[in-house]
Amino acid sequence: MTVKLNVINRDGTKTTIEVKEGTSIRDAIEDKVEPESFGLCGGNCNCGTCHVYVDSNYLNKLVPADDEENRIIKKFADNPNETSRLSCQIELKKEYDDITVTIGKESLENFY
Repeated sequence: MTVKLNVINRDGTKTTIEVKEGTSIRDAIEDKVEPESFGLCGGNCNCGTCHVYVDSNYLNKLVPADDEENRIIKKFADNPNETSRLSCQIELKKEYDDITVTIGKESLENFY
């Protein structure tokens, strides 16, 4: 089964991609959209460079962020808010079909 994922890139460009269920949003974005300086730790919840804002209509459907994800968001994400998530921590499911995420501003300042 595939899931439709809408990605709004840092420049405001919207791309819709079909992704195999079970793929993380981070991996889908890296494979299909290829933004610069994105997901640099390889999906290990260590750097915050895969920070996205999740459409609020889907936020309640997602498994909530755990303490580690919240800690990384607070430490590394630029301008986090209540819809902020690390895309490496969200595996796509059929319930998330047509989800929209906006890639957060590049935030390498604290990474290096």
